[in-house]
Amino acid sequence: MSRALPALIGLVALVLWAALAAPLPEVLLPSPIEVGRALLKHGPRLGEASLTTAFAALTGLGIAAVFGGAAGVLFARSPALERAFAPYTLLLQTVPVVAIAPLLVVWLGYGLKVSVCTAALVSFFPILTATVAGLRATPPDQLDLLRLYGATEAQTLWLLRLPSAAPFVFAGLRSSAGLGVIGAIVGEFVGSNGEPVSLGYLVLRSARSADTPLTFAAIVASTALALTFYATLRRVETRLIGAWHPGAP
Repeated sequence: MSRALPALIGLVALVLWAALAAPLPEVLLPSPIEVGRALLKHGPRLGEASLTTAFAALTGLGIAAVFGGAAGVLFARSPALERAFAPYTLLLQTVPVVAIAPLLVVWLGYGLKVSVCTAALVSFFPILTATVAGLRATPPDQLDLLRLYGATEAQTLWLLRLPSAAPFVFAGLRSSAGLGVIGAIVGEFVGSNGEPVSLGYLVLRSARSADTPLTFAAIVASTALALTFYATLRRVETRLIGAWHPGAP
């Protein structure tokens, strides 16, 4: 029953959506059937747009993982360094990405560069926070054992700290996966000129032309993209955690 519950909730949501859309014009709220038709009609274009947005989101996520992970290692090793930079990281985190995106267009010009940067910005902080928390959660008795055997800092990091922090880091990556798609789309709202076509561009253009079914179809594609990233990271996490922690579920 528990496995069927999500599907049941989704079915109920579709029925409610169809009931709400029935008395309304398509331009205000298209029905699920109309959105499905838009998905079929614009399938190739939506596929191309999804690939563009996926590339921007994944590139931004990769950049955030490298810099967020590296900063997390430095902050975990040096609380003084973390205290010194904490106000600035907090300041950057509180600035809405939608406010930064127009500046990125001024600095970088139109194109994928803007959406990659916005994806990286929103993905950076969950990865940084998760990495610091994970590295500091290393069991002290295991640290003492490695020190007793004369392990270097690099060996301790590779053999103990990173495997112990892996569940935390992957939790941050999963959070950032959805945020990366959102960040990429925000960047596409302001920085895309339609070449190449992207999901953010399709959402904006279809909304302006009152093609609401296509707007909903692009939103569905965006959601599917974020869920795909999440599920893929979950699978990779399961394999890696199983390799590092054989007894883990």
